[in-house]
Amino acid sequence: MPEQSIPYLCGGVFLTHLMKAHPSRKGVREHYMGEHDGLSDPETMLAFIQVMSPDFTAPAGGTFKENTSAYKNCRKECGTYLPFSEDSAEVHAFDECVRNDYQTALSRMAAFADGFLDVDTTSKKDERLVKTLVEIIRNDIIPDTDMFYINEDGSPSTREQILAATEICFQPFLVGVWHYILFHRPTNILGRSTITDWKPTLLGTHIERVYPCKGHKDAAEAKRTEDTDIPPVEAEIVDDVPKSDESPRSEKTEAASQAKKQVIMNNYGKGVQIEELNGTLTININ
Repeated sequence: MPEQSIPYLCGGVFLTHLMKAHPSRKGVREHYMGEHDGLSDPETMLAFIQVMSPDFTAPAGGTFKENTSAYKNCRKECGTYLPFSEDSAEVHAFDECVRNDYQTALSRMAAFADGFLDVDTTSKKDERLVKTLVEIIRNDIIPDTDMFYINEDGSPSTREQILAATEICFQPFLVGVWHYILFHRPTNILGRSTITDWKPTLLGTHIERVYPCKGHKDAAEAKRTEDTDIPPVEAEIVDDVPKSDESPRSEKTEAASQAKKQVIMNNYGKGVQIEELNGTLTININ
């Protein structure tokens, strides 16, 4: 059995801190109203496994949920339902992808992060996650020369280089640390004491900046632009008074009426409501 330390880097410890980087969850009221955020532990675990193996499907029933909880909390090994053993087809396929087609592995991890993690926001949950994992790597018993595939171009960095780094790219870091765990830390239950007895201090790292990989940043900026752009709304003012009910008016009276008429437009984002009261025309865009 490998030598144990606290903190100890393993799958359950990694996933426990990863899931703390979720966006804000929906509250009790939203759940009562039937709203669902899709960020439960089993849903997150399934999506994370699909980073390794896109065709993976969760078994029916509550078995997957139970195994997710037990593995995340380091109470058991991966077992039959979680494909994290070193000799599984999913792990070998992921290893092949990381070593020979890194951009595919990176794009899958970026898609996972976009859907399940709070990335590049003021909450800095991504920065906290990276600093926590670096703190674990620093305090764990890991040889300085061990390699982690944490760079955007797929090249590895040693533990020593990670501990000296001042900038970390978020999604490649997740790829590299998870890949390392799969091949160097198969004994998940050794992380149980880390789960129960250890808390990160976020001190002692040299990290000054955690940033998203370029593809994610471009996509995030495009989404923010799309969300904030409000398309122009054109309103046509129609006189609803039937012609038969109109009384003749002199040109002088008509001009005076037009001079008095005011138009007030209120833009609230959707739908159009037009009202006229005492010569004041109000357009509400709700």
